Order: sequence, then C-alpha cells, then structure tokens
Amino acid sequence: MVVNGDVWTDYDFANLIKPPEKLAHLVLVDNPSQHPAGDFALDNGYAKSEGTDKLTFSGMGCYRKALFDGQQAGSFPLAPILREFMSQCQVTAEHYAGIWNDVGTPERLSELDRKLK
Repeated sequence: MVVNGDVWTDYDFANLIKPPEKLAHLVLVDNPSQHPAGDFALDNGYAKSEGTDKLTFSGMGCYRKALFDGQQAGSFPLAPILREFMSQCQVTAEHYAGIWNDVGTPERLSELDRKLK
C-alpha cells in the first residue's frame, strides 16, 4: 500500500491492506479545481488511460511487486508503468467520493487548515 505524503483524507485504508487481484489497484477521486482534466477513466472496475469522465488519481493505491519488475533502482515516474499495464487490464480502480484533499502546496495546506478549524 502506498499513500502520497501530501494527501489528507477520511478514506478507510483497511480497503487497501489486502494485495490487489491484478498488478495494481488505484483509488480515484473527483477532479479538484487544480486538476480539472483528471488522470484516468474508470471502466467496470478497471482504470483506463483514455476515456470520458476522467477522475484524478488520489495518490493512494496498492501494488504488487511484479508491477515494478524490470525497473531500475531509484526514482521513476509511476504513470507510464500504470498506463502500460492498464492496456493489459492489469490495473483495477475504485471511485472514492469521500473527503480527499491534495495539500501539495503551502496555499492548499493553509486552506485545509482553515477548513478544519
């Protein structure tokens, strides 16, 4: 299970504890104002790189080690790997409509802090 460090949510992480049936399982959320185009489409429980009504990848997911086979040690972008395996129907996803905030900038962190107070 991986969760980006700049996410604030009420998502129940117990849903991500078990290994995914395929190589990856992503949590997708409604598109925030700073990312209106979204990232991936959801089609019958599978994430797709193309499609209408794209949702935003929340930064929350569960991955099997085999997803990263062949990758060099160190940092690398995740999206190209996910897109490759989406084309093979190896990435499942869900739409989470609960509370989720990307606090990746000082301004968004301050805004969330104001809301929570």
